[in-house]
Amino acid sequence: MESVASMDEGDRCVMSEGIGHAPFWCNAGDFTWCNRPRLYWIDFDMEVQRSGDGEGAWAPRVVTLEGHQDISKVLRGGWIKVDPDHPFPTFTTSRPRDKPGRKPAGIQSCTEAELERWSKDLHRFPPYQYKEIHCVVNRGNLLRVPDVAEREIMLGFPLHYTAPCVSKTDRKASWYQDLRLSLLGNTWSVPVVAWFLGQLLGQLGLTRTPSAQEILDRLQPGTAETTQGRLVRLPLNPERTSSGDSSYPLACKLGNLISIKGEDIMLTTPSTQMVKFHRLRASVPSSLWRWRVVAGWQWSLSKEHINSLELRAILTALKWRIEHQHHFNVRLIHLTDSLVCLHCLTRGRSSSRRLRRTMSRINALLLASNAQPLWGYVHTDQNPADKPSRWHRRVCTKFRNAA
Repeated sequence: MESVASMDEGDRCVMSEGIGHAPFWCNAGDFTWCNRPRLYWIDFDMEVQRSGDGEGAWAPRVVTLEGHQDISKVLRGGWIKVDPDHPFPTFTTSRPRDKPGRKPAGIQSCTEAELERWSKDLHRFPPYQYKEIHCVVNRGNLLRVPDVAEREIMLGFPLHYTAPCVSKTDRKASWYQDLRLSLLGNTWSVPVVAWFLGQLLGQLGLTRTPSAQEILDRLQPGTAETTQGRLVRLPLNPERTSSGDSSYPLACKLGNLISIKGEDIMLTTPSTQMVKFHRLRASVPSSLWRWRVVAGWQWSLSKEHINSLELRAILTALKWRIEHQHHFNVRLIHLTDSLVCLHCLTRGRSSSRRLRRTMSRINALLLASNAQPLWGYVHTDQNPADKPSRWHRRVCTKFRNAA
């Protein structure tokens, strides 16, 4: 299956003749909150209406999908769409600049206030994207265009899907958000592609052919049937509940989402499948628990490598568990944002001389306490231990809040 955003009739006919099939035209704005008209060339037949645009055998066939995407699930809390009757315009790439580019699209139809909003955002998108009817507004009457997270969910991707597009050291750079916005501006709409693939799999007898609404329901965050699906597709606006401490049942659920080696938590496939590949990892949401600082300080004048410091921090946390929480003969979950430490811990060894000594001490403590840890990966932005490690001075004694 191939897709093209837009082309003239001549190029479309040439491409159709080369592929041997007429394209299907489908706009995601018919059933989601973002317009994304695309031509799709597929090599299996579907009975749909023929478009009036163009003539001949290569005229595109129109596919109109019907469904409803809950707008409260795709916008941040406290924000509403100014014009709730029409979807957002097609998302484009982000190109911030001090001065407008050549012939900006839609500039003639924008008001002075809309052009000022466009200028304050460094002309990131075409001017028509900043029209009031295409913005979201809050109670303070502030207007803005949808942000990265909102666009991800509208397009059918999990929350923070584009976050790992660069290494962790570059994610605080000014161009990081623009890169994520550009990736979303160049992508497909997941519900539309899923519908086309569902038609193919249904014809082959592999699955039941899903409707467009069923696909939207499955992609909606927080509604998956499996624990793994709910952890991968996090809601944009988590619901706050006060139903008591759920740490124990949550740990039991996560304990069943282990890798094929049975030593670390993996969120890359449904819980009914065994994971074979360990490169791509989804973050375990740290917001599932409540956290408090029991120890926090900044490493001073240390020449140790960051991986060694990370592993020593894990050793300190393990000491706290054994000395103050008396975690003997138990299974426990520990989250880390260091993939190097995660792989060392799951294997129980390391080829690095800098890490061997700390690994030996960790293994000794685990052996003496008969504790079985399950190591999980947490994204740096969601790591609750990241902030205390950057304190400028030591503000609490070790294990001060350990009780």
